[in-house]
Amino acid sequence: MSAIALPHNQRIYEWASKWLGVAEYPGPKTNPEIARFFDLAPDWLDQDDSTTAWCGLFRGYVGHVTMTGLPREHYRARRWMEWGEAVTLAQAVQGDTVITQRSGGHHVALFDRLEGHVVYLLGGNQGNKVSIAAFSSGVIIGVRRYVPGKA
Repeated sequence: MSAIALPHNQRIYEWASKWLGVAEYPGPKTNPEIARFFDLAPDWLDQDDSTTAWCGLFRGYVGHVTMTGLPREHYRARRWMEWGEAVTLAQAVQGDTVITQRSGGHHVALFDRLEGHVVYLLGGNQGNKVSIAAFSSGVIIGVRRYVPGKA
């Protein structure tokens, strides 16, 4: 019997969920598992996970490993608005990419679920670790879905 291929968004989500709980080390020493996410970033980017927002790095690493692509400057969360195809929050399914606004910039993570006006996202640098965290639906600026050839 042959293996059944998972939908792209489910493959993205399942791979990312393997990293749940991976956390920063206190201080300037970077967790070697998080350091992997910096491999695709430019050399000038500060590789101290305690001072650099690494949500885009995590999402980029997931895109690289799952071969679903990543946007130019993937380490900048807002750049994920240029990746894939736009869908509404009401259409979002687990594994879609969600971009939010936050104090000082933006955040990128993967859609887990929606409960009323609360969106649960699986992402890096959420509480200094890879986690599933709750966000108000009011902070979402975009939801993107992988489409082959549009990454």
